[in-house]
Amino acid sequence: MEKYRKYKTIHRISYIIFFFYLIILSIGNFDFGEYAAYVPYFIAVPFLIYCAIAIFAEIRIRKELRESSVEKKYNTFSKI
Repeated sequence: MEKYRKYKTIHRISYIIFFFYLIILSIGNFDFGEYAAYVPYFIAVPFLIYCAIAIFAEIRIRKELRESSVEKKYNTFSKI
């Protein structure tokens, strides 16, 4: 259980950072000037980065769980 704890922590931190970024972007009085056409990218790109981190963390957690279950089975059969 402790093996994949770091991946859950990485996922939680990225979740918090992404939503703090959205809060700052929404309540901040930013004047984008000539870059007003790029405003959707200021939301979409960090969201895609967050999704990539979440997918990576989920894959790593499942892989760690699968490896630990295989190790348990191996240790159970080797004791017999």
